[in-house]
Amino acid sequence: MTDRTTDFLDFPDADRLRAAGEVVAPGPAVVEAALLAVRAAAASEKGETVPVAAPRRLRTRRLLVSAAAIAAIAAGVSVYPVSSLRGSPPAATATAADFLRQVAATEARGAATDAPYWRTRAVRTVWGHPDIPQLGYSETPQVRDSSTWVGPDSLFFQDGADGEIVKTPAKQYQWMMSVARPGGVGLSWEEVKRLPTDATALKVLLEEFFPGGPWSSSQAEPGADYVFSLGNLLSYAPLEPRQRAAVYEVLADMPGLRLVGPATDSTGRAGTAVEVDTRNSRIRLVIDPKKGGLLETTTHYLGGRHDGKLAQRETILSAGPMRSIPAYREMGTGTRPTRPAGPSAPDAP
Repeated sequence: MTDRTTDFLDFPDADRLRAAGEVVAPGPAVVEAALLAVRAAAASEKGETVPVAAPRRLRTRRLLVSAAAIAAIAAGVSVYPVSSLRGSPPAATATAADFLRQVAATEARGAATDAPYWRTRAVRTVWGHPDIPQLGYSETPQVRDSSTWVGPDSLFFQDGADGEIVKTPAKQYQWMMSVARPGGVGLSWEEVKRLPTDATALKVLLEEFFPGGPWSSSQAEPGADYVFSLGNLLSYAPLEPRQRAAVYEVLADMPGLRLVGPATDSTGRAGTAVEVDTRNSRIRLVIDPKKGGLLETTTHYLGGRHDGKLAQRETILSAGPMRSIPAYREMGTGTRPTRPAGPSAPDAP
């Protein structure tokens, strides 16, 4: 990078540009000035006449490129455009989309399993709720470490790593609860197992739960429920590898999603983070780029008196297929454990 191009990157948010790959798009006058500066630099390097005027009008329409991005391109810095949608967040940045599609490719290469159960252990920490201000905010959060086993017709819970495992009266676990379905019924085990392995087909199915897409005004919190539902599928649903890949492909097309970069979860595990802003919150997903697992989801307040504070965090300690369930008790039948559920084969890792 020459001194000349370095001067062109001497502007507010230049450091953020290098780190994140994007800044807020400026007005046409700023873009014109940046274009003139870039052309002048390029002409000077070649010994040509320096242009003295910039175009009077730029026809950017959907693609808005910031002056910082233009200058960075001339300087050889990698940046990605952000597509502006009228009345909606911009499309996912190319870096976020590319990363998630790489994760999808990794997931798709995994081995399928016919295990009868799916177990998830997670630690959920709650300080408040950005969409329900009347609940207030607490400096001392509520923390729950629990495990869930689900099967075609059974549901088990365990509090803590060594707590008693209890089989609940519920016949099935429901994924992606929806007010759009009669009675708010979500996806059953059988429906989850039949989810498409094609992202386009999966989007069509998601329309049943999110009419109009993730930013539909009919949603109580546009975007948030959509992200959480996809995260719920990745962490709690018995998906096969190609189905998980399809979920990541859908997430890659999430409007407004951006790449944060290397990050660690609350346990110190390394991953890569992507995030999106909704009306009242900033949601961040930390993903293991090597294995494809969702490590953690955090929600920060966005705006208001608690702006920037951490509201909720869910850390997925483990998630995967299981061949059996340890000794458990049926809810309401005393404390004596029954025999383990499932075949005697060892659990999947």
